[in-house]
Amino acid sequence: MRFDRFSSPLGEPYIAQIEEIPFYHFLPGDTVLVLEVPGCPLHCAYCDRVPLARSQDWSPYEPSRVAETVANLAGEPGFAGIVWDGGEPSLHWDNVVQCAESVHALGRKVGVATNGGVTADLLADTPGTVDMLLVRFKGFAEETYRALGAPPGTLASSRALVEQALGMGIHVELMLDIARQSQQQEQEYADMLKWILQDLRRSVPLHLRAIAPEHGFTIREGPIMPFLENLVESARRQHVGFVYLSNCHGHFFNNTMCPNCYSVVIDRTTSPLDLSFVTDGKCGQCGTDLALTLEQETL
Repeated sequence: MRFDRFSSPLGEPYIAQIEEIPFYHFLPGDTVLVLEVPGCPLHCAYCDRVPLARSQDWSPYEPSRVAETVANLAGEPGFAGIVWDGGEPSLHWDNVVQCAESVHALGRKVGVATNGGVTADLLADTPGTVDMLLVRFKGFAEETYRALGAPPGTLASSRALVEQALGMGIHVELMLDIARQSQQQEQEYADMLKWILQDLRRSVPLHLRAIAPEHGFTIREGPIMPFLENLVESARRQHVGFVYLSNCHGHFFNNTMCPNCYSVVIDRTTSPLDLSFVTDGKCGQCGTDLALTLEQETL
């Protein structure tokens, strides 16, 4: 399905599986309409979307046109709503809020993927705007963010955002860029796991994104794979519930496993997803809660 350009000529809105964002624990198997925005406060050397990140070519999305498209898609089985991506949606927050109102009026969901531009205060000042939030961490040390040209305090701000969102009842998933195989990378990852265990919930999903431009950011094999796999195993030894290799397509560690009995409850090598091993958001084998949002509310 194709759509008219609602906004700038950077690209058209497009339909994607919600797992592609990635959201693995919010309405798994559903689709979303992705709205992209330009601009980003970070300057990552490995950025795979430079034209979008550096562009200033922008005009707001029209809430009425977004609503019209969402209404047309609402009849499609498993259509969840919209997700703002980019770029950095916080740079156009007024537009996000306006369109969210029109989408929520149709009984659909609104997600935002942020590189740290959305703040806890911004979220608190606009309650009810966001249903699902993906917070992308570029590292877990202030010096890592300084190297990317981030404003001071970006890491602390992102941490505060996650804590605020969880407190507001928003579904949150995390992403951590793995740019290299090093002791520093391992330490930042360990610090992030400690934060999840002590300050968040061990069931908050964490996606590890391997930075590999030479592979088009989609990795199936290579020398970094054992390092990534060891990171996932480290999280499991510490009883962090859900850690994924979300851009290592086809890998076993993209499946959702029960953190108690280790049964595969969602196999992401199949399409459509088979949710028959999930019962009311719990593992069908042992009854452990899987921190899933499964039912789409409609008007």
